[in-house]
Amino acid sequence: MIDLHAHTTVSDGGDSPAGLVTKAAAAGLAAIAVTDHDNDAGCAEAVAAGRQLDVEVIPGVEISCDIADIEDRGFHPSARPTMHLLGYFIPLSDNPLSAALAELQEARLWRNHVIVKRLNELGIPVTFEEVENEAGGPGAQIGRPHFAEVLVRHGAVADYQSAFDDYLAKGAKAYITRKLYRPGEATELMIEAGVVPVLAHPFTLQLGLDELGRFVDELVEAGLKGIEGYHGDLTELEQEPYRDIGKRKGLIVSGGSDYHGDMRPDRALPGGKCGVNVPQEALDELKSACAALAGAPG
Repeated sequence: MIDLHAHTTVSDGGDSPAGLVTKAAAAGLAAIAVTDHDNDAGCAEAVAAGRQLDVEVIPGVEISCDIADIEDRGFHPSARPTMHLLGYFIPLSDNPLSAALAELQEARLWRNHVIVKRLNELGIPVTFEEVENEAGGPGAQIGRPHFAEVLVRHGAVADYQSAFDDYLAKGAKAYITRKLYRPGEATELMIEAGVVPVLAHPFTLQLGLDELGRFVDELVEAGLKGIEGYHGDLTELEQEPYRDIGKRKGLIVSGGSDYHGDMRPDRALPGGKCGVNVPQEALDELKSACAALAGAPG
């Protein structure tokens, strides 16, 4: 079994990079990809743990992209979905993608301070330090799930979901926009670094299948190599349309559980909610695509 979509405490997961690999080994996984949001800082730790535990670890990332530049899809700005682009086989040495991700982290840090200020203005005495501690301590990446937990602890909301609905979701009272790459920019950064770009969970884009197909065509022109046709949130029947799109477009059909540890306990290893089983051929094809990028001129 393999899983090509999982998160750690480097972004919004509940396990450290080494802890994720330990759980992958215990779940019987032969390979797992570390795909933290906008951050590859946990990859080296995970790869080292994988060598010790005989689990193949694929260093990756999941970049959030603004789709507004491609075409107005009729969404209200506050409701427009964010596109996520997975990237596989990030070099552990210096590379342009890792440098760009470091810039995103600086922008995210600024945003987190602004969210704290906004919550204070709304009468909630949250401090940056307690949110940072919720994320794992100084230097940890803070995400909205960590704010949500702090809001619950302060009694500002009844539960985690209410924290998002009332304060943290797009359009909510304390939501702050953040720096996002356009899909073409993110794809180019990946290609330049020899990283394989794959469209994550296409069902979250809220597009009909015909429109999704046209959207994917635009991404293929930018350099897209794959699409997630396997996702732990979907049943076998629900996954099939996305696999069909991938096959028709000549894309690698990849996927995984979208594991987040105890931050999303419904997505357990292996297989997530619906027990998705990603075929080995998906990883083989990703490796072939990575080798092709490495051999491309320029």
